[in-house]
Amino acid sequence: MVKLAGMIRRRADMPYDEFTDHWLRVHAKIAAQLPGLRRYSVNFIDRRRFPNSVYDGFSELWFDSQEALDSAFAGPVGQAIAADIPAFMSELVRVIVDERVILEPGTGAP
Repeated sequence: MVKLAGMIRRRADMPYDEFTDHWLRVHAKIAAQLPGLRRYSVNFIDRRRFPNSVYDGFSELWFDSQEALDSAFAGPVGQAIAADIPAFMSELVRVIVDERVILEPGTGAP
């Protein structure tokens, strides 16, 4: 599996609630249609607890391979995702991460 993480900063002129609403109701619905996507999560920074965080949230997208990821973003859904980014983001830092699961939920063991 290949995991793509995206650290996201909202547009400076966009209130936080509008940012999270757009991400969930518009952008995430587009991203969920990526061919070959195995898992997708969005994570919002708690601004009350971390008001000075550099980022407002991050996404995690899992694919079977780097080729599947590249193919998904090269197609029409990937293009729609790219077109929507300026609607709510001022910065997106994308990285491929090497996830190491230490504790698997529900099992009590790795």
